[in-house]
Amino acid sequence: MMKWKKTRGMLDRQLCVSVVLMYRLSPVLTQICSISNFVDDCGNKGLLWNCSGLNISKIPTVLPPELENINVMLDLSVNQFTSLTEDTFEAIATSSKSLLRDQKQSLTEINLDHNMFSSIYDSLIQLENLNNLYLRYNLISKISEKDQRHFESLNNLSIYIEGNPISCACLNIQSLKWMKDHQNSFPDLGNVLCLENNHHVGHLFNDEIWRKFELDCQSKDWLIFSIVLLFLTILAFTSIVAIKNYRVHLEYVILRLKKQWKGIPLRKSEEEFLFDVYVSYSESDYVWVRDKLCPKLEDLNVKSWITDMNSTPGRWVLEGIVNRINECRKVMFVVSESFLDMEWSSYAVKTAITHAFHNQRQGFIVVLIKDGVALEKLPDELKNIWWCIEHFRWPEEESNEVILKKLTKALQSDLTF
Repeated sequence: MMKWKKTRGMLDRQLCVSVVLMYRLSPVLTQICSISNFVDDCGNKGLLWNCSGLNISKIPTVLPPELENINVMLDLSVNQFTSLTEDTFEAIATSSKSLLRDQKQSLTEINLDHNMFSSIYDSLIQLENLNNLYLRYNLISKISEKDQRHFESLNNLSIYIEGNPISCACLNIQSLKWMKDHQNSFPDLGNVLCLENNHHVGHLFNDEIWRKFELDCQSKDWLIFSIVLLFLTILAFTSIVAIKNYRVHLEYVILRLKKQWKGIPLRKSEEEFLFDVYVSYSESDYVWVRDKLCPKLEDLNVKSWITDMNSTPGRWVLEGIVNRINECRKVMFVVSESFLDMEWSSYAVKTAITHAFHNQRQGFIVVLIKDGVALEKLPDELKNIWWCIEHFRWPEEESNEVILKKLTKALQSDLTF
């Protein structure tokens, strides 16, 4: 028993020592970045915190105490960083220390080569003594205006951008001009190639070549502006023509939506019709319609809606026409020379045809031709549906019996006499 207690005591002491050693060594064990001495280009000594080639996008480590209050070079090259913020330093951000904040005077050099940066973030503004920023072989295509302001806020900063896909297109002329005006900030500019042609960016900044480049870009800008302006002009003209040609259709669709929203049906059943025929004609034919056509319709016991005699003024034109047509079994157009000359007549014809086709009533249109009008003069809207409408010429010399017979034939498809 005494031997077992002695052995157990030795094990407990060894375990205690192991725990103490693990506790003391834990900061070292969690460090995945190495620390070594370095001397910068000016002969200043400092420490290099090397986190290169670890295939990381965040640094899961604590801030080594030996990096405090001394010149520091941070090497994050050959990793997968896309941005550099305080969140990049995961463990540091959750502690009381922040690398970018606490090292703002001692962090003099950052190596971000071979990562996936496309832009630089304002976290670097905090670094008052940053001298060298290595951004070689990243994804930077231009220096954005935001990045330009950041770089200008840092004095004596050298930026290395070799191996980036710098775009020398006219679209990025503002970025290129800023780089030209700040060439001293890019020590390796002679090794930077344009993405479009693999020419050196520094060659583009030659004064004579740059002037030619600016003129070419201005010419392209004017060409693009002219093309866009021409396109907008054609689009506007096409829209105006389309609206003019399809005005009735657009208004009719709006009217249908309006009626549907109010719960008013546009299609009526046979029992709901108030009139047998809607008669549309030109103003100059009013006397003829009143004295000749109306009596014949009355003889046939046809209840007609005559526009000038029965219309209610003050209505929206299309809504008024549709409402009247919707109350009639048939629509009759009295086509004369004066009817063809009236713009309103074409509007009425388009309205009737649109309403007919939307309600599957193509056969309810009747065309009465008077004054010997040639068929070629008829509106295209009528000629296009000639196959499904009733039509006849008014026989001026025929007897009353012949006229009634023709009217009966034209109206009989839906009417019972």
